[in-house]
Amino acid sequence: MKRHYILIGILLLLIALGGGLICSRNGTTVKPKVAPVVEAVYALGIVTPYKEYNLRVGMNTKIERLFVWEGDTVSAGNPLVQLDGGILLKAPFTGTIAKLNGKESEIVTAQNSIMTIVDSTHMYVRLSLDQESIIRIKKKQKAKVSFENLRNTDITGYVSRIYPSDGEFVVTVDVDTFPAGVLPYMTCDVAIVVREKENALLVPQGAVKNSMLYVIKNGIKRKVEVTTRNYKDGWAEVIEGDVKASDNIIVR
Repeated sequence: MKRHYILIGILLLLIALGGGLICSRNGTTVKPKVAPVVEAVYALGIVTPYKEYNLRVGMNTKIERLFVWEGDTVSAGNPLVQLDGGILLKAPFTGTIAKLNGKESEIVTAQNSIMTIVDSTHMYVRLSLDQESIIRIKKKQKAKVSFENLRNTDITGYVSRIYPSDGEFVVTVDVDTFPAGVLPYMTCDVAIVVREKENALLVPQGAVKNSMLYVIKNGIKRKVEVTTRNYKDGWAEVIEGDVKASDNIIVR
């Protein structure tokens, strides 16, 4: 019977070690984790066409004839509208008529848009960030884009431009390939990767008190000063400090 209890004790010890937890007179200890860490800035983006053309005239005139309607696809050079006096205006590039603001026989006033053409084959994602977030953004950083109904589709890109605009801090993301069905002005979720570390050392957040950590090194209890950054799921990344993956962290 005594041998039976000894075997059970050994088995329980192995289970505890396998899970990384050890109970000692110093309290519960746990091994640090070594894992990849990714930090990202998240924002809502808008799919924006690189080419958007608002057709305007410089004086009041009348629409004699319309050659297109909303949703029509036009090629560069196709006729769009004929104005009073036989003036014919043509499409400047291949695209889609996204908006039509006039009808035949109507008068259009100077600088008012008659129609809008967009190129839905060349688009990017535009997003606005707050001041705290924009400081962490740099050109060429990787970005992941997702749409509500396309969560399982992997859409990647990179930061192409960063600039202020009318009180906004704007970031644009060039996407490698948009999935079929994505149209201009759709909204999407964007995650811009601002920091990656392949083999980060993680310790339980609760083990860190006032930037101090108790560890057992080679059987000896030590107090170590550390700089950490909270990660997720109750873990913190060790940025600075004499902590090794082989140490035992005391969790009180």
